[in-house]
Amino acid sequence: MVELTNRLDRKVVTITLNPVLDKTLWVKDFTAGGTFQVDRSEDVAGGKGVNVSRALKTMGFDSIASGLMAMGLSAPYIQLMDRDMIAHDFLMTEGNLRMNITVVSGGQRRETHLRERGPLLREELLPELEKKLKAMNSIDTLFVFAGSLPRGLPHASYHRLIKLLKSWGSHAVLDSSGPSLVEGLKAQPFFIKPNSQEVQEALGIFPETSEELIRAVELFHRMGIENVMITLGKNGAVLSQGGKVVHARVSVERPVNSVGSGDAALAGSIAGMLSELGTEDTARFACAMGAANTLVSGACVFHKEDVLRLMEEVNVQLL
Repeated sequence: MVELTNRLDRKVVTITLNPVLDKTLWVKDFTAGGTFQVDRSEDVAGGKGVNVSRALKTMGFDSIASGLMAMGLSAPYIQLMDRDMIAHDFLMTEGNLRMNITVVSGGQRRETHLRERGPLLREELLPELEKKLKAMNSIDTLFVFAGSLPRGLPHASYHRLIKLLKSWGSHAVLDSSGPSLVEGLKAQPFFIKPNSQEVQEALGIFPETSEELIRAVELFHRMGIENVMITLGKNGAVLSQGGKVVHARVSVERPVNSVGSGDAALAGSIAGMLSELGTEDTARFACAMGAANTLVSGACVFHKEDVLRLMEEVNVQLL
């Protein structure tokens, strides 16, 4: 069994610019247009960066969750982070925190998703956020930029922030999609975690074969990105670092959830690097965390015991 601990003693700050309160409702025989009794409900402090912080905490790694948070409806969100023992330091903004509602119904667990757009923010908030990040920065801090941008911020916002923190001597992880990913890649983050669709958005190719996956990571490396993980859903993940490309995968019986598995895998790769694991063991850890997430409803609310068990079952192959 590999030892999981922050050997590098590196500070980790996750950045969520568009946090969301995720509410899941279990409603028997739900259909549109009726009135129904809610059988069970569950609230989770969502947003990809906060999900990563929660996943890291489950595995014993500390981080600080930061970013932008609308003041309206923020109190229950902060309470949820406190419940999960996530340290946090957000820049509070105008507007209301957005909410995502998922209704789970029927024996087939059909899901209905309702997504709020979130607040419209001012670009002038970026200098204020930069001051906050500077105050949290220390030598070799690892900043994890994850998720979508809120309305009102330009597509190049991640690019701007990554370039700035690199000038401080810190490192950036980027996990986004669409134009914010494409622009962010130009700042050459230390680590990226696209899925297959995001690879297509960034490179124009949808990787399916081993050759296409190798080609994709090579193109990212040529862009100046040192570490690349491509998540492949039920087919695991490909990790490329230190001149080695590996494919990790594991089978899970009766998965009940997929939301947040990419965030869990990202947290696993970060924890693996902090623990100074080799490429194979880092991929194994990331894959096990992503798989463990599928066993429990909710993003990154998995159990550590499942991760440790699945690590023994992960198959890792050199590509």
